[in-house]
Amino acid sequence: MASQFDKSFSDVYKAVYENSKQHIGVFSGEMAEIKKSLSEGLGHPNFTDMKYGEIIPGSIIVFFMDIRGFTKISIALDNEELIRILQATTIASIYSVRKFGGYIIEYTGDGIMAYFGDGIKTNSRDAFNSLRAATYLMEGIKNNVNSYLSRNGDETIRVGMGLEYGNTLWTQIGTPDACQPKPVSEVTFIAGKNSSHANPWEVIIGKNIAEWVPEGFKDTYKAYEFQKDNEKYSYKRFLFKWQEFSKQFNANQQQTEYTFLKKNLPALGTTIMSNTDTVINTSNTATKGPRPLKDQPFF
Repeated sequence: MASQFDKSFSDVYKAVYENSKQHIGVFSGEMAEIKKSLSEGLGHPNFTDMKYGEIIPGSIIVFFMDIRGFTKISIALDNEELIRILQATTIASIYSVRKFGGYIIEYTGDGIMAYFGDGIKTNSRDAFNSLRAATYLMEGIKNNVNSYLSRNGDETIRVGMGLEYGNTLWTQIGTPDACQPKPVSEVTFIAGKNSSHANPWEVIIGKNIAEWVPEGFKDTYKAYEFQKDNEKYSYKRFLFKWQEFSKQFNANQQQTEYTFLKKNLPALGTTIMSNTDTVINTSNTATKGPRPLKDQPFF
């Protein structure tokens, strides 16, 4: 029997793909009904008006989804089929992220990058929504997008996902006439690395959000490790058990929400900025990067 996640996704996709003219109406109707993300286009609306050179401390949940083996797919298939595959997957991603209050930031070529939270102070509801979106999208691609592609004679796909939560510094990256607001910290890069390391149908989460995820919904995973100047760095990671999450959510939504939301996200400390946008104080619990490089790179 189809899950609550799957049923809703299936209904939407049937309408979207059987009558493309209904595309906008279907999405607009769903968005109005669930009263979720107000975002339009790409980017986080809270930072679109940042001044160039401005730095704003905050926190965020970063989400990546990638199609596994897409470079090989792009070599083996013609461009028209690639467009159909990417479009079907991208539509699914947009809908899933926005349905649960997230913001699509970039199309990464073979996937998407998204944020959850207002960018300043992230809470457990934001984290819960990010996991719901990941689960919803996994089931939607596996059960509905692939079914649609197969019916039309196109290659089916497999995807992996990555998430992490933590402190960040928002700033405009680029030049004054060609820049984009970005959250700069290890959180963004760990989430992306998690997604690229995930096997098909896996969701890898970083240590910060994993600390909040209850036991029974996560498994250990190989840490991300490297060495510099005889000093070893290790960043813990975990597998999010999204199938179990879906099962428990569909069996008892209220109890599942309580299990997750009764606990706050881990406190990672605050960053205080000077008038010159220089970091002048961080708490001992704040995440810190490696010490400054000297004259040798990390490779």
